Amino acid sequence: MTMQTYRLEIREAEANGIDADVYNEDGTVEASTRVAYDDFDLDPPGSRDDEPNATTEVTADVTTLDLQYERDDAGFAFRLLGDRDELTSIRIDDEEWGLA
Repeated sequence: MTMQTYRLEIREAEANGIDADVYNEDGTVEASTRVAYDDFDLDPPGSRDDEPNATTEVTADVTTLDLQYERDDAGFAFRLLGDRDELTSIRIDDEEWGLA
């Protein structure tokens, strides 16, 4: 295998939720997941100036990728695993994204 750079992008979806995608160097989606606000009894604000988002990159030599998320009382943690080891993570806090 060779080293590959992956980009984890988290953004608010138009359909009342959060989309998380992992892109490879060519821009192809390698993994994705979606969180529906309704599943967690969350409501976004009625209007926003900008859609919230978060992005990070990691370079790794892995054969498998797995994108997972966890929910706690104050937000979501999105974790990108490569060969079962955590490569990177992004935390989305309810307060920062205006979720109630």
